[in-house]
Amino acid sequence: MRVLRHFGLVQTLGLVFLFIVFSWISDANAYSSITNSENSVTLSVKPVQLTPGQPAKFEVRMNTHSVNLVQDMVAVSTLVDDQGHNYKPVNWEGSGPGGHHRRGILEFPALEGIPKSIKLVIKDVSDVPQRIFEWKIEK
Repeated sequence: MRVLRHFGLVQTLGLVFLFIVFSWISDANAYSSITNSENSVTLSVKPVQLTPGQPAKFEVRMNTHSVNLVQDMVAVSTLVDDQGHNYKPVNWEGSGPGGHHRRGILEFPALEGIPKSIKLVIKDVSDVPQRIFEWKIEK
């Protein structure tokens, strides 16, 4: 009888663990990548973390065959939510300036309140004044 109760506890804890892991995975996959191609440079952006109380994070990929990608991604990026809050990036973890292919994670502070949508604005890449990437926030 004691073994049965212990086995049930282990199963329950295992199921809780699996539920948490699948929740994290589904949050990361809930958002699709958006691509913008202008002036010979393609930017693809995908939210990888939009969890309340956590930093907002985006995977950014930049590709070209004709210009040098020298932008300081922290300096040229802004995040805006539907409640009028503007956020400046706190970190870029990825490829440094230069070259034709760059990839990294752009990190912002945690979002304030409970916004319904966000826009990531990236300015001045290959003489394009701004590129806007917009998502509705999944609940």
